[in-house]
Amino acid sequence: MVMNTLILLSGMLVGQPTPAATLPATFHAPSPTAAKGDVKAGPPLIHTFDLAHAGTGTVTITKVEANCGCLRRSLGTTVLQPGEKTTLSLEINTLTQPDGPNRWQVVVGFQVESPGVPVQTGEILLQITATLSREIEVNPPQLAFSTTGEASQSLVVTDKRPKPLSVLKAASSSPHLTVDVAPVANPVPGQPRTQSVLVKLAANAPAAHRDEIVVLYTDDPACPELRVPVRVLKQAAAAVRAVPETVAFRLANGQTEGSMLVQLRSPNGKPVSVASAESDYPGVQVKWSTGSGPVATVRITVPETVTAQPGRCTVRVRFSEPGGEVAIPVSWNGRSK
Repeated sequence: MVMNTLILLSGMLVGQPTPAATLPATFHAPSPTAAKGDVKAGPPLIHTFDLAHAGTGTVTITKVEANCGCLRRSLGTTVLQPGEKTTLSLEINTLTQPDGPNRWQVVVGFQVESPGVPVQTGEILLQITATLSREIEVNPPQLAFSTTGEASQSLVVTDKRPKPLSVLKAASSSPHLTVDVAPVANPVPGQPRTQSVLVKLAANAPAAHRDEIVVLYTDDPACPELRVPVRVLKQAAAAVRAVPETVAFRLANGQTEGSMLVQLRSPNGKPVSVASAESDYPGVQVKWSTGSGPVATVRITVPETVTAQPGRCTVRVRFSEPGGEVAIPVSWNGRSK
C-alpha cells in the first residue's frame, strides 16, 4: 500500500508543468518606455523599440496591439532564437492627437516554445509619452464617408509659423478617392495662412467598409507630408437612411462627452423598427427607440472615459422592419487638456 502510494505521488509530480516563475527570463524590451518631451504636432512622431530574446527556446510574436488608431506599426522578424533581436517601429500621426501631455501604448504578445516544457505566453507593454503643441493644423484631422453615391469633404491646412508651408500635391491610397489641392489663400494680416483641400469619393466606389489614407505633400523639409486617415463606408442603396449619415463630435474646451441623436427613415415611408444597435469601440454607448413607426432613433454617446484621446468607430444598426442594417461612422477629436 505504501509503495503504491509513493508510485502514485511520483507520477503526479512528473506530470505537473514547470511553474512559469521557475523559467528563465526570455523575451523583453531593454527600454520599454520612451519620453519624447515637447513635440511640435504636424510631422509624425517616430520611435523604434528594441526587442531581445535573452532566454531559451523559440519566441514567436503573436500580436502587436495599439491603444490608438493613430499608430502605424512596423515589426521586424516575428520568430527569434536565443540571442536574437528584432525591432518594432511606431509612427504616431500627431495631427489627430490633442495638445498637451499624451501617452501611447502598444502591447506585444508572444509565446515561448522549449523542448519538454509547456508553451509559455506573455506580453510586453511599450509606451511613448510626449507633450504636443501645434503650429500646423489639418481640420478636420480625419475624414469619414458614409454614402450610397458620390460625396466630397473639405480639409483646411493652417500653419501659424512665420514661414508657413504650402501643400504642393496630394495622393490617396484608393483609386476611388481623388484629392484636389487649392491654391494658398491670400494671407490676412495677423492671421495664420490657410489652404483648402477637397477630397472626393467616386460614385462607382464599391460597396464596402475600408480605412484609407490621404497624403498631403508639402514644401517643408521638416514636415514633408501630412497624413489624414479616411474611413469609407460605401453602402448599397439601403431601405433605411440615417440622418445624419456621419457623426463627428468636436469637443469644446471643458466638454467631457458628446451625444447625438440619429434619425432613421425609410425613403418610401414604410415603418421602421430597430432590432439592435452596437458600436465596435468599447465604451461608446448606443441606445435606440422601441416600437415601429415612420421614424426610429438611435442616440450615440461618447463618454468621458473615451474622449481622453481622439478616436473613431462604426455603429451598426440592424432592423427587424424592414430588415437589413445601416452603418454609421463616428469620430471624436479628444477633449482638451
